[in-house]
Amino acid sequence: MVKYCPRCGAQVPDEARFCPRCGFDFSTMQQNPQQPMVPQPTPQPMTPQPTYYKAQTQSLIDTAAKVSRYIPSLTKYGKILLLLAIIFEALTTILVTSVLLKSLSQMGASAGTFAPVVLLMISAIFYLLTPIFSAFTPGISINKFSKFIGIFTFLLLGITYIIIAKQSSSSYISLPSSVTFYGVTIYTSITPGIIILIGAILTLLTTFIDFGSLVNPIIQMIGIILIYVYTYGDNFNFESMLWGVAIAIGVIFGIIPSFYRGNQLPMIISLGNSIALIIFTIGMIITGVSQVSASSPPSGSCGLVSASYGTFIAAGALGIITGVLGILDAVFILIYTLAYKTAPNM
Repeated sequence: MVKYCPRCGAQVPDEARFCPRCGFDFSTMQQNPQQPMVPQPTPQPMTPQPTYYKAQTQSLIDTAAKVSRYIPSLTKYGKILLLLAIIFEALTTILVTSVLLKSLSQMGASAGTFAPVVLLMISAIFYLLTPIFSAFTPGISINKFSKFIGIFTFLLLGITYIIIAKQSSSSYISLPSSVTFYGVTIYTSITPGIIILIGAILTLLTTFIDFGSLVNPIIQMIGIILIYVYTYGDNFNFESMLWGVAIAIGVIFGIIPSFYRGNQLPMIISLGNSIALIIFTIGMIITGVSQVSASSPPSGSCGLVSASYGTFIAAGALGIITGVLGILDAVFILIYTLAYKTAPNM
């Protein structure tokens, strides 16, 4: 015969005085013999709470704490290298246009033929000045004047491409098949030049006129898309497309404070910046690899040609290093942001 413990429900031999599981004293029940012993269900052991996600979260926090010390240095040196890459890229264009102007002068070319080359050189000078004003800005931020000069560079580039396309259609000059300046390819059609010009004008407008915290970024994004819209086609320029996408993402996330100012805003902006930085730096690596792979000029070339090749290779090498540091920095920023729900100190 067996009986059931009224406290824990365990089966106990009928002659047992104490429950072997919980220690209940059955003699206390003899004081009320009329009350039947009702079997109690056996309690199930408590399932321990899963600790997997807690461990993963703690691991992410520990990793973020380790990488956070490297973020300021990566951001600082990556930015310096990027500015140097832009300077060398601009110097390349200045030297190349100097060679063209010298050749056109020797051939006695008309003033109309000189015009696009001179405009291209002027745009390169503006492009050269762009990094100077952002050299000492904190983190990955860009000085407003640098933005203005950069956009003005593309405005001049759009005008230059329009003139070159018109001259090409009139058989004054013959265009190479895949020459790009600041990531935008030269086309024989006049349409790309007009589109680039419109994009630059729209973006410039937002630096002089305040259309509102929501409208201004939208106009900027449309302008950026128009500037880089011709990075596809026969002369597909993948790295330029990535630059345009990265800048557009930055602008999109810049719109968020216009309609959301919650506690998660720093995290959202930081995530957007890190994603944009990854895409942009991948474009830098692709550009750098294509530049350092360029064939050297023929032997006996003039000093300007050799110098332009040297600055071109230097810009490519700097672009590769910048891209590697940038990707590493972006990943570290991403880890920190996900762990601490805010932007790191850069």
